[in-house]
Amino acid sequence: MTAGKRVRVALIGCGRIAHVHWTYLRSLKAVELVGLYDSDAAARARLAERAGVAAFPTTGALLERGRPDVVHVLTPPATHAPLALECLRAGVNVLVEKPFALTAAEADLMLAAARRAGCWVTVNHNRWFDPVVQQAARALEGGRLGSLVGVDVFQGAEVGEPAQQAGARTHWSAQLPGGVLHNLAPHPLYLMRRFAGPVRKLQVVGCVAEPDRLEEVRLVALGDRAPATVTMSLRAQPFMNRLVLFGTRATLEINLNNMSLIERRPRALPKLLAKVWPNLSEAGQLLAATVRNGTAFIMGRQRFYPGIGAHLSQLYRQVAAGELPPVSADEGRDVVAWYEEILAQCGVSAAPSVAAGFV
Repeated sequence: MTAGKRVRVALIGCGRIAHVHWTYLRSLKAVELVGLYDSDAAARARLAERAGVAAFPTTGALLERGRPDVVHVLTPPATHAPLALECLRAGVNVLVEKPFALTAAEADLMLAAARRAGCWVTVNHNRWFDPVVQQAARALEGGRLGSLVGVDVFQGAEVGEPAQQAGARTHWSAQLPGGVLHNLAPHPLYLMRRFAGPVRKLQVVGCVAEPDRLEEVRLVALGDRAPATVTMSLRAQPFMNRLVLFGTRATLEINLNNMSLIERRPRALPKLLAKVWPNLSEAGQLLAATVRNGTAFIMGRQRFYPGIGAHLSQLYRQVAAGELPPVSADEGRDVVAWYEEILAQCGVSAAPSVAAGFV
């Protein structure tokens, strides 16, 4: 790729998340969508018609005739490594949806293939780019929290009614090693890594698991910057996705479902007022966030999955300038390796790696 030129982008996988990627990509002046592929002919025809681009019958045809600079791999996780390796070996850069791969061995092959080809490979760790998470990151870096003393992340899932649960059990995510949590686990793990720093030690302190699936896990980790706790649960309802940063001056609690942030800090107030002020302060912050987010949706300034939009915007701004992506492949590999370690500590069967077929 030459700095300053439009980046030719193709999509492999035309499911729901591909439509989200396309919605954001079409608004980027630095990007030209040149084609797409999905093994489901109907799915690729629907997105091709909507996007006004060519649908190719095979990945090989897409790479050869579409001549993309970058491919987004937006397929179920078991196919991430094989498809990324095919693209990298063709000299094409790759953005992979999370999780980066199913095993650390697959991730290592992807990193090695990228080095050999002189390409880059990255992963869509989109929640890091959510505006409310970036707001928290700026507050931390700017010293508003003081020194970071702890990080807590909670990842839940919407279980739904019994009929929905039955349908969920047949979804591809339920077939992953460890079950549905495998598809959700990257979010709390990369948020932990970003805030607590690279992890030196990770220990599962409790889990609810079957031999083929993980329903709940709580772990503690020692990061270079601060210790962290992570909980992932399919059982806690109503589900929530929450991030808390504990500092020596203030604490931030981020609700990742409704995109709100509450700051708590000590105040020198009379005793009576000190009992009611925290509630009033939190209520005011929640009301302001609700009005702000609602207005943004109504005005079209914010869509669903805002982190994906922000990530793609930053990615292609950097790529067009000849820079590397904002999420490193090493971060993607770390998350994959940590989940493998979690499965092992919980006694859940690990992923059958496809790596051997690509050595």
